[in-house]
Amino acid sequence: MAGKKLGKLAMNNQRIQITNHSDRTVTWTLERPDGRANVIDQVFLDEMSHALDELETDKLVTALLIRSGHPKIFLAGADLNTLTKLGPDELENLLHYGQDTFSRLSRLDLTTVCAINGPCLGGGYELALACDRRILSANPNAVVGLPETNLGLLPGWGGCYRLPRLIGLSRALPTLAGGRPVRPPKAVKLGMVDEITSGESLEQAAREALHTGKASPRLHWDNLPIIRRLILFLGRRSILKLTKGKYPAPIAALNVIADGIGSGLGKAMEKERDGFLELAKSDTTASLLHFFFLRERAKKLPSPEGGSDLASINRVHVIGAGKMGGGIAQWVAARGIPVVMSDLSPDALSLGLSTVSSLLTQASKRGILSSLSARQAMDRVTPVCEPVPIREGDLVIEAIVERIGAKRTLLADLDSRAPVNVPIATNTSALSIDCMGVAMNKPSRLGGLHFFNPVHRMELVEVIHGEKTDPAVIRSLLGFVKRIGKRAVLCKDSPGFLVNRILVPYLVEAAILWEEGNNPHSIDRAMTGFGMPMGPLRLLDEIGMDVAGHVAKELKFRLPRLAAPPSLLKEMNEQEILGRKSGSGFYLYSKNKRGKLLPNPKLPKIYRRAKYKSSINEMSDRMNLVMLNEAARCLEEGVVGSPMDVDFGMIAGTGWAPFRGGPLHYADSIGARNIVDKLEHLASGLDERFEPCEYLLDLARKNKTFYTEPDRSSSSLSSNIKERIAQ
Repeated sequence: MAGKKLGKLAMNNQRIQITNHSDRTVTWTLERPDGRANVIDQVFLDEMSHALDELETDKLVTALLIRSGHPKIFLAGADLNTLTKLGPDELENLLHYGQDTFSRLSRLDLTTVCAINGPCLGGGYELALACDRRILSANPNAVVGLPETNLGLLPGWGGCYRLPRLIGLSRALPTLAGGRPVRPPKAVKLGMVDEITSGESLEQAAREALHTGKASPRLHWDNLPIIRRLILFLGRRSILKLTKGKYPAPIAALNVIADGIGSGLGKAMEKERDGFLELAKSDTTASLLHFFFLRERAKKLPSPEGGSDLASINRVHVIGAGKMGGGIAQWVAARGIPVVMSDLSPDALSLGLSTVSSLLTQASKRGILSSLSARQAMDRVTPVCEPVPIREGDLVIEAIVERIGAKRTLLADLDSRAPVNVPIATNTSALSIDCMGVAMNKPSRLGGLHFFNPVHRMELVEVIHGEKTDPAVIRSLLGFVKRIGKRAVLCKDSPGFLVNRILVPYLVEAAILWEEGNNPHSIDRAMTGFGMPMGPLRLLDEIGMDVAGHVAKELKFRLPRLAAPPSLLKEMNEQEILGRKSGSGFYLYSKNKRGKLLPNPKLPKIYRRAKYKSSINEMSDRMNLVMLNEAARCLEEGVVGSPMDVDFGMIAGTGWAPFRGGPLHYADSIGARNIVDKLEHLASGLDERFEPCEYLLDLARKNKTFYTEPDRSSSSLSSNIKERIAQ
């Protein structure tokens, strides 16, 4: 529809472009001149306030359409970079300003409609809640929701007040407390949006909604006083069970909802502000915001310079159709890239295709992909049982069995067949890139892409550069990881890379504690109580004793100072007690009536344990300290370049207690001196594996932290330390 821009105000707008139409409707287009994502900041609220001044005084306007000029994002919420720099008074003023501005939008005596083309989260969805109608694109990336609790906060611009009134308390509470973005099919089912339509029809559907009039208040049975008390009671119990009291934001959101659902707008807004400001002061919120910025950083890691850029990747060969190969193939194909999945075994190839098909079906059912997109992704996967020609613009990812001999044979063959500019990546979890590359005439084309299992759930990929890897290959791999929607940590070729280097000593320590006579539930409880999503023995059962034993043995071979893999793991492998995959590991995988896993009674019979028992705190200290020591060594040896890499990698790759901000963020909170004192005490009383590394000792001597100490790569270490690392 033809329209004209308003005068001086529109010309100066940097966040909201205003168009006045001949049919007495107005359009706000959310768009920044620099093309960056739409976020809410002081400038946005100022421009929105001025635009509302115009609408409140112009009695001829009948409707307002709010749309986005950004091709992918509607409104991403508050500008957290600015928010985290505000003092308490400034933050309170911004909250008050936002609440007042959104309330003015909701009170307009005209129909207001949002045409949501992409992510509409946090403050963005709070703006949408203040409108009469919300029309959402069917694009799976067009998610809506209030994810503030994931950052340790709660919605502060009316979300806790408006969402229960829109969809009812029983639906609003899990959405607010859980903080998960909601995809289009579920959003319309819950009532969070009024309609979903194709992206091409979005604007037309939104304009039709302009003529539907003001929204009427909705009555919900679950908002009645007696019912809501029961829902809030059950919700509180459920939240405490899930969070174990470690994450205060969901309970704080519940309390604000409870206070506000029976109150007027003014009182409810005051409760939201108070709740937000109280949470903003907490260490938990600081840690969760720290992780948020780590994730943002991982999306745009700087690439190494040097070498000539390789051709853009337009096809991927996944060699090996096992669980990892199938998972990689599915993920890549779903991102629009053709995949050739090959395996010498027709049976393995058939299973790999089944994995791809099953994952795509699940994604379609959950609304992550449309049924059409899922079918198209399946069509992009070509299964083959023999070598196929490799051409310029291809990327080869090997995902075969973790045996260095088999990998060398395969890599030598690929090296002989592939054009010289085709990068080759291995998905190994622990084997040396450089040791594999000796079989190749051009080892400079070999790098590592270590995906984590399950591929469709784990966002982390370790990108590994060997001593001879061409920087252009690393640039190509980093670009590929970003293109497929994963986040990278760049590691040098070293034992276990980053995540397994830190994780395996922790798992080995847990098995040693079992050998000493500790109850498996107590060992696991020591770490779930600390904040881990799963105890170490449960995790060993999930990984499998065969895989864990192989990686632990490889690390011990390359790093002799590490604790030897417990003989218990060898016994379990020999008797095929492999964990969940075999039906039993440290636990039996047939649950009793209460659903609690039972310890495996067979283990004490095959391994004679000691009788020493440790307290929960002692076990937690031992398992945490070996991780912190190894994390420091990763910086000491230059495995990664920054403590931010360590913290992001461990949270994204293992679920390491996000509310603590990562192992080195946590280490800084307790101090290097305390860590060194505890390690030295354990080293003198138990074993030299607890001896603190030189980096930790240096931090303790200088009274510094990981995040304030300058670069500590191996080039800056004393010669005796470098000799110890090289051994």
